[in-house]
Amino acid sequence: MATVLLVDDDAEALDAWSAICSAEGYEVKTALDGKSALAQFMASPVDVVVADWRMPTMSGSELCHRLRTLPGLADVAFILVSGEPSPPAFVSFDGFLRKPVDGPALLATMRRLLDDHVTHRALQRGGPT
Repeated sequence: MATVLLVDDDAEALDAWSAICSAEGYEVKTALDGKSALAQFMASPVDVVVADWRMPTMSGSELCHRLRTLPGLADVAFILVSGEPSPPAFVSFDGFLRKPVDGPALLATMRRLLDDHVTHRALQRGGPT
């Protein structure tokens, strides 16, 4: 099963997301801010990142930007989460969910993005999808 890195400075939200993802069989890693998440990702890349937009130390939008600039790792699926009504236009994320995050919506978005990324990688290699 895929590995997900969940990032939020709200420990309760992080625990809830973690329980939802673990129950579906995902390997779960967590971080309380973008800086810690980036360090974890560099040590061991994951398949999908779910990060809150507004966090101290390093925001989800800055984390997304930094991941997008890593050679060979820029295509990780990235879901930005926020209590804001609309996502920032300047961030190159793959999915956007509003807080509070609905468990089924989170899982459906992760599945869709993971499927899209598998298809994209196969097409880049010239193989079947």
